Amino acid sequence: MERALSHRIVTSSSSDIASPHRAGGAVIIIGQRATCARVERQLDLLDPRPVTIGWVLATSHRPAGRGGAADGGKHGRGSAGDGASAAGHAPPILGAVDEMEAILARRRPALAIVSLPAAMTDLIQSIRTRLRRAGVPDRFFPTIEDQLDGVGPRTHFTVDVNDLLARPPRVIDEQSVAGLLAGRRVLITGAGGSIGSELARRAARYDPSGLFLVERSENALFEIDRQIARFHPALPRRPILHDVVLADATRGLFNAVRPEIILHAAAHKHVPMMEDHPAAAVDNNLFGTKSVADAAIGCRAERFVMISTDKAVNPTSIMGATKRLAEMYIQDAHRRAVTAFSMVRFGNVLGSSGSVLDVWARQVAEGGPLTVTDPRMTRYFMTIPEAAALVLQAAALADPIAAEAEVFVLNMGDPVNVLDMCCRYAAAHGLTAVLDHGTSENSPSSTPGAIRVVITGARPGEKLFEELARDSESLRPTRHRDIDIWGLPQPDPQDIERMVRCLSPDIRSSDPNELAEEIRGLVPEMRRPLVQARRGSTEDFRLESVSPV
Repeated sequence: MERALSHRIVTSSSSDIASPHRAGGAVIIIGQRATCARVERQLDLLDPRPVTIGWVLATSHRPAGRGGAADGGKHGRGSAGDGASAAGHAPPILGAVDEMEAILARRRPALAIVSLPAAMTDLIQSIRTRLRRAGVPDRFFPTIEDQLDGVGPRTHFTVDVNDLLARPPRVIDEQSVAGLLAGRRVLITGAGGSIGSELARRAARYDPSGLFLVERSENALFEIDRQIARFHPALPRRPILHDVVLADATRGLFNAVRPEIILHAAAHKHVPMMEDHPAAAVDNNLFGTKSVADAAIGCRAERFVMISTDKAVNPTSIMGATKRLAEMYIQDAHRRAVTAFSMVRFGNVLGSSGSVLDVWARQVAEGGPLTVTDPRMTRYFMTIPEAAALVLQAAALADPIAAEAEVFVLNMGDPVNVLDMCCRYAAAHGLTAVLDHGTSENSPSSTPGAIRVVITGARPGEKLFEELARDSESLRPTRHRDIDIWGLPQPDPQDIERMVRCLSPDIRSSDPNELAEEIRGLVPEMRRPLVQARRGSTEDFRLESVSPV
């Protein structure tokens, strides 16, 4: 890439070192003598114990162990000596990190375990980049000192996502957001998710009179509450373990806490997963939104912002269709309420849980290959900070007396080719992406510095490209240069009533395929995917064995 990419190192759990012995492979250990010896003693605790090929020491000269020269072959073999494990292992010293490429080519380890002080960040980065170029998976084992000092506990290379977008990040109008949130009661649904938690962290900066964190995942709620408590100890806050699909309980909750600003982030978002579970998509995306919107109206909240998606535009998936149904309900709610309802349409959020970067990070750590569904596929991308900023900015920009619910869209630039982004991601790790056409006798993964990219085929419900608006929607600017408003045609109130009635749990079909057709009938613009999705055995399971949610 043309400019330097930002990375950071964080440590991985020591339990990760168990993976090579499960796979039956041998390992090398890279570090200082003391850290390598500690790793050896940890490996002794595993049953069966992984085979240690030897150590590579973090020194610029060729080290010699007590037994002689550094590596085997014509130079003889060095020994770790006082690094022998409790089981009697005295692994050879293979050489120094400067010789690592030659050692890896000769020894062909299944895994490398790196154990160095976290302060040696540059060296750790260099070692792990070289391991990946050689196609050797790695695990980072923190030193005892770093663990005691609280460094870690889990990490990997993190690529600066702004480098992948190839555009400058969008910025928020801090003054307008502060004017909206300061001194008000703010409630966030889905507060433990990738977007919801970022919303909570940002909202806390603007001194709301109360911050209510609504989340149905116990662990996620605990974590975001812990973060807010640490950085904003004086802020009045309340973590609320609650499922917004429960309409009566949601109404009671809102009447009790009386939120003024509501940021609705709770939703199901994974496209292929929702193809197999349409009832769950309807319940969470439509009826969860209905529950929160009705409760907002009941407590006379001032503003309500729902997070939607570009997949709601001419949807080809159950997830996109149910988000479009939720948009329609919000449009109708705005018509009959004093609450100012608005929506934001997101592109794909880089770095969110389960996003493509999560997938690629795991694949790089495992030595590849990287996977892309279709070489033609493009997406609009945004970062988590941009996504959270857009929600807060929309809340500030929303016109409380607008005749229709407004839909805000961030200017995300041109859509990005996913294959191109994959290649940039590989380059950020010091690797060259090589497209695997399945015809070469020489596997690209065996080429130093290369990582294979495999085309897997589109998944159920996926489009080749996304759209930000339908032809019938009109665009107009806002006072923020990077945010526009799409005007949506107002739905017929009778259509909304029919939608709610037909999809209610006691009336809708319990068969996933029939329910999908009912959803299609309620979203006239719903299209078939532009590429044929590749399905495996899970389709047969879905058709025959999945009970209604």
